[in-house]
Amino acid sequence: MGKKKKGTDQSTGRMPEVAPGAIAEAREFLRHIESRRRSFSPDNTELTPRRQQLIQRIRKAFAGVSCHREVRVLLGAEAEDDYRSADAQAVLGLMEERDNWEAIPDDLLFACSCALNYVGPHAYRFLLPRFLIGALQGVVDINPGSAPSNDLEVYTRHQMAYLDEAQRTCLADYMSLECVEEGRTQRNQFLPWEHDEYRTDYAESMDYKE
Repeated sequence: MGKKKKGTDQSTGRMPEVAPGAIAEAREFLRHIESRRRSFSPDNTELTPRRQQLIQRIRKAFAGVSCHREVRVLLGAEAEDDYRSADAQAVLGLMEERDNWEAIPDDLLFACSCALNYVGPHAYRFLLPRFLIGALQGVVDINPGSAPSNDLEVYTRHQMAYLDEAQRTCLADYMSLECVEEGRTQRNQFLPWEHDEYRTDYAESMDYKE
């Protein structure tokens, strides 16, 4: 899974205290993940030039992004979706890829397709480019925006707090490209800064549809 200190906490370098049964629970979860990985079938659809260009921009915008400030990354977040304990997630945290998001293979991304919904802002910034590229290549489906006046907006705002301008642009362009390719003339989901722009500049004169 990449560079890591075997058997030590990523943030402190010390051996963490492990609750009884946490290792067994983590192992059982990993067996479940391996079963999902074996069911993965690559999507051989040829990428359009627009998708290829966006993938290159994503790689440039997120180059060098790492994640060493959160326990829960890809495996731990998928374990949260699978109702695994915090102790098991801590064990899985020792196995996470944290330095090179491009090192996450397609089959593992597919097996952990819900993970992006359960991470904090540092892990979100680390995993987002891998999920965006995976979505453009047909590996996973993601829905990063929120509808107007949706409670999910507060959560997505928290998750996206550390994205810089170039990274935000890649995310917005992904959503717009998806809209164009599906033949829709407008989006039904928006990003936090788009909500802000609407409320500041347009709310008094037009609605979201306009």
